[in-house]
Amino acid sequence: MKNMKWIAAIILTVVFLAGTLTAVRADGTKRAAPKPYPLNTCLVCGMKLGEMGKPYVFVYKGQEIKVCDKSEKADFDKDPDKYMKKLADAEAKSKSK
Repeated sequence: MKNMKWIAAIILTVVFLAGTLTAVRADGTKRAAPKPYPLNTCLVCGMKLGEMGKPYVFVYKGQEIKVCDKSEKADFDKDPDKYMKKLADAEAKSKSK
């Protein structure tokens, strides 16, 4: 029984350390943090984020994306280029103001 506790402790330690090291690449350099999401609205439906609960956040090609809920991520995944263009257009519009 003592051996099982030690084995469990070692496994948990290894899992914890592996999780904390995921921000470091194999060559020792740190991964860049994702580019922050610049809008206060859902990229898919356009509603203000947070009105219907906590937004679902994920990273796509180094860009943080926020949508109202996980089901909208499925919509994003069907045509990500469409939504990335929508994001780029919104950023350009806000910078031109």
